Amino acid sequence: MLPPFFTNLFKSQFLLFLFMLLAGSLLLENTTLKAQSSSYPTFAPPINYPMSLSGTFGELRRSGFHFGIDLRSQWTDEEDLILSIDDGFVSRISVSPGGYGNAIYIDHPNGYTSVYAHLDQFAPEIREWVREQQYRQESFQVNLYPTRNQFPVKTGQFLGTMGNTGHSFGKHLHFEIRRTDGQIPINPLLFGYEVQDRHAPVLQELGIHILDDRGNTLERTTLPLRRVGGDRFSTGTDKIEIRGWQFGLSLKGHDRMTGTNNRNGIYHIALYVDDELYHEIRFDRIAYSERPYFRTHVSHAINVLDNKRHHLLYQHQGNRLQLYCDCPTYGIIKAFEKQDRHIRIVASDFQGNESEVEFIAVRAAPPYEREELVYTHTFHPDRAKTVQLGGGSIHFPANGFFKEEKLNIRQLPASREDALSPSVYLEETGVAFYNRPELRIHEYNIPADKRSKVFIGRIDDDGNIIRVGGKWRGGDFISRISSAGEFALFVDNTPPEIKPIRFRRDMRGLSSMSFEITDELVAGSNGGQLEYEGRINGDWVLFEYDLKNNLIEYHFDRPLESGEHKLEIRVKDAVGNETRREWTFIR
Repeated sequence: MLPPFFTNLFKSQFLLFLFMLLAGSLLLENTTLKAQSSSYPTFAPPINYPMSLSGTFGELRRSGFHFGIDLRSQWTDEEDLILSIDDGFVSRISVSPGGYGNAIYIDHPNGYTSVYAHLDQFAPEIREWVREQQYRQESFQVNLYPTRNQFPVKTGQFLGTMGNTGHSFGKHLHFEIRRTDGQIPINPLLFGYEVQDRHAPVLQELGIHILDDRGNTLERTTLPLRRVGGDRFSTGTDKIEIRGWQFGLSLKGHDRMTGTNNRNGIYHIALYVDDELYHEIRFDRIAYSERPYFRTHVSHAINVLDNKRHHLLYQHQGNRLQLYCDCPTYGIIKAFEKQDRHIRIVASDFQGNESEVEFIAVRAAPPYEREELVYTHTFHPDRAKTVQLGGGSIHFPANGFFKEEKLNIRQLPASREDALSPSVYLEETGVAFYNRPELRIHEYNIPADKRSKVFIGRIDDDGNIIRVGGKWRGGDFISRISSAGEFALFVDNTPPEIKPIRFRRDMRGLSSMSFEITDELVAGSNGGQLEYEGRINGDWVLFEYDLKNNLIEYHFDRPLESGEHKLEIRVKDAVGNETRREWTFIR
């Protein structure tokens, strides 16, 4: 036995060793994000006040990832000025009634491109040039590429004002930083920007997915998560019985930042099984070419059927996203009847604030036995297949699916009496398409005078028609479809409507006029939007189009002589139904 002196010395050295180990661990954890950011240059901020986010990079949206960060307005009487983050030149300007609305793209000499979207107004010199191009093309929507020397910019130079144009539902700046080569979006927070965030993510729901030997879901359940102290969450039970041989998990949650109630996306999620890292997600970069794989990152069935955003914590077959760790298990967990699996999920924001949930998983006895379901067709991801139906066909191209899938596809009587054909029905089971299939429906003796007004429509659960679009090819009408559902041929003979909103006979003293333009049918992803034009005294004038509000507005930007003037507005839908209206006004 050692003398007391040596025993105490050994204890003190051991405690010192533990302290240094713990301190080193904390130091490593606290410097991880700085190390990640150190490989990227730093940029000036795009606004002149502290940054507060209403949307984060990689955040899960209904149909895809969020490719930038959303910066909140300061909400004062002053305009929110948008500034260039570095020297460079304006390489692209886009104006659109949807999407990014008014957007500026700047190429910087260090190989990055910055994007500023949903702007209200461009800087004066840019605004004047854009208006000239719009009048030259007689189009509000333009995509412009100035020459390299046309609009050089310096760090902090005024580019425009924050707005709400395009597919935006509140004043903010959508801000991106891309690698210029390939236009690959990178998380802007990696470039040295500071945001105030002392709140850890909120974990809301856990998904349990029983998997077969090919990774297909046999059964899924969701459990609500509740906070049990600090940033720890619980499933409400210490042990979860798994009704299968293997399973995967999914997580729903959000992050709140200091001083805001916005529910932002989570930056990093790690899954540990028996203290071994099984799966990890980190939102640092997402290439636009990887957009289709969003449907393999989320639980597509939960996303579509339940309208919830769950991160899958295992890697699907066919998922080629570069977001994950190189973990040999791909996040798939084996369940044992007599051996507990200790599960821990850690979610963190960019500032390193962490939340976690822990539980024990054990296989139920007997395991889940799936009732054998019958499907009409099986599809392999690397093979093309055409499904022939009595009244048409659906062609699924090679690489049409991410993995092997089974679907029920039938021809049925249409659920609406005004359909011109039987329905082609793809049962909604949460299956995701990688490449959209081509739907072909036979003519069904449609009168010649109606052929130009025909379209393929999807009938939703409420019986409404969503215009999918399409075109004639011989005696068949064809269109790509992006989802399951019920499809049939319809005819549209109803022209769009034009309703004055800000217009009167005496327009003296008013700086603008506006009109609402609407169509009775809702357009799907490729159903086409309304075409329009406005003319005063026969000359084309620039009506700006706010698609989300169905509003067109003309700001008087050309001198008009005093007296009476003729206004003509024409609006046409996707099948050529047209409405023309004329008014006279005094200026």
